[in-house]
Amino acid sequence: MRIQSTIPWAIGAGLLWHGARSAVVRMERLAAAEIATKLSGDLKKVSVKTVPNGIFGGATGDMERVTIHASNFSTKGLPLFTETDRSRKGRIQNLFIGLENFRLGQLDILFLTATIPECRYDFNLAATKGQFRLSRSGTGFGGVAVEEDALERFVLAKFKEILSISIRCDRGWVWIEGEGEFLIVKTKFSVLAKLQQLDGTKIVLTRARVTFDGLPVDKEVAEAVLQSLNPVVDLNADLGLHGAIRLTNVDTNNGSLLAWGDTTIPNLPSDPKSPN
Repeated sequence: MRIQSTIPWAIGAGLLWHGARSAVVRMERLAAAEIATKLSGDLKKVSVKTVPNGIFGGATGDMERVTIHASNFSTKGLPLFTETDRSRKGRIQNLFIGLENFRLGQLDILFLTATIPECRYDFNLAATKGQFRLSRSGTGFGGVAVEEDALERFVLAKFKEILSISIRCDRGWVWIEGEGEFLIVKTKFSVLAKLQQLDGTKIVLTRARVTFDGLPVDKEVAEAVLQSLNPVVDLNADLGLHGAIRLTNVDTNNGSLLAWGDTTIPNLPSDPKSPN
């Protein structure tokens, strides 16, 4: 009798789980399609995958893990924000974001990863319309890698003083050689420097040795050159990240610029085009 009495319950639970899983799969597909509309590129790929927290987590909006992966796209700024006025019924224990081979502003990025804990989202909106809207973001950790040739293109586009440039990144140092116009003087120059973070939002040259036409320059000229080139990258002004990454470390190795730090999904600004 006990075995027989459990059969209807098991069937009901199975049907409930199947229905919840079908709804989650639909939500994943629609959310990925919506995120894709905010990105450019004929070869872009976007996926959203979820792992419910427990058997019925999908039915209640309680997710152990949500993974957003995108590649081969371009965007002028951050495509995902937190909308604090929305429902917090949905929970994401860990939000993982993995982006590969994409352009952010004028900078080509090899990869960016971030894991952000304890996020909340509007579950009813996601379940009914497949629209993914975060309502709260925790603070996690992430990193980014930029190859030296991409950094060359970015510097040429950003700094009018630079006419041509070659950049090498390795063993904690960056070597910059090229032709530029500094202090109304057109010259071949070289800079050997370290990169470091400033205020958590900027990457700057420091401890630099500067030469013009192969000859060392005095301290005042070197400082003028650094002022012309710093910050090399401003995460908010250049990339439109709105505080999504707060750098703690910057390094170079084997042809790449590497940076990492605290990550979050920032609140939706009143003017999304504003860098601050």
